[in-house]
Amino acid sequence: GNLCRCTGYQGIVAAALDAAKRLKTGKGPSA
Repeated sequence: GNLCRCTGYQGIVAAALDAAKRLKTGKGPSA
C-alpha cells in the first residue's frame, strides 16, 4: 500500500504542477 500511495501522490503532484504551469504561461488547451 505504501508504494501505491507514493506513486499516486507523485502523479497528483505532477498533474498539479503541470496545470499550474499551463495557467501561469497561459498556453495549453483551455478546459
